[in-house]
Amino acid sequence: MRRLAEKGFTPQAKMCKQDFKESQVRKRMKFQQEHDGVSAAGWKQKLQGVGDFKDFTYYPQHMRSKFLALRAPWTYMTKAERNKPEFQRPKRWFPKQDWKQVKKQKVFGLTTSNGKTLCFLVPKPFTSKDWALEMKNRVVLFLKRTFPNKRSFQILLDGEGLFYAPDAKKAMEEGKVSVLANWPKYSPDLNPQENVWAWSEERLRAEEEDDDSFEDFQTRVLRACHAYPYGEKLVGGMAKRMQILSDRKGANIGK
Repeated sequence: MRRLAEKGFTPQAKMCKQDFKESQVRKRMKFQQEHDGVSAAGWKQKLQGVGDFKDFTYYPQHMRSKFLALRAPWTYMTKAERNKPEFQRPKRWFPKQDWKQVKKQKVFGLTTSNGKTLCFLVPKPFTSKDWALEMKNRVVLFLKRTFPNKRSFQILLDGEGLFYAPDAKKAMEEGKVSVLANWPKYSPDLNPQENVWAWSEERLRAEEEDDDSFEDFQTRVLRACHAYPYGEKLVGGMAKRMQILSDRKGANIGK
């Protein structure tokens, strides 16, 4: 380790996040200013939950070792090497022919301000009408059970189109569910639910077996998402996110 450091090779995170355009930065800062000074306790009163969709990818056995090597978030490199494409996390890890062999499983997750978790597998195809039914039959009922003394709910959802389709809006209105307004698009770093996905991904990869079928994988995905241990801190964590966003003047906060 010391000899590597002497030659300029140090452990560094691979670059993968792109800079925001000026217009996006303005929207992010406007969002921050709308919620400037709200404490962790204030966020827990403001929001009953944070939610998001996530795609988890199943890799066949013969592709898994290469995937595990490529997904490593850091490696030893010099400062000059960090900007080279070969030292950055690639957008596409496999040739198209190989990529056709993987399968994706979409999951919806919602974590409440008191740490309760709702996660379910999203089938294919999945339309706005399907999401409206899930909102009515799962999300609204889950919120009512979790907060029996509340008659209306506000949650954070990102810019996913399904969330804002007419069918979905109608289902949310009927269930007395509103979405936190003015969410800046393309800002997953500001959504605390991303912490669940990152933790669950690590848990999933540590537990999956080489001979797992896709059905085994689906079971492990849900188990990993439900096992997230820091749910009570997520909604309140918005206070810290807003402070970091302010400090970084709208740049990616790296969460």
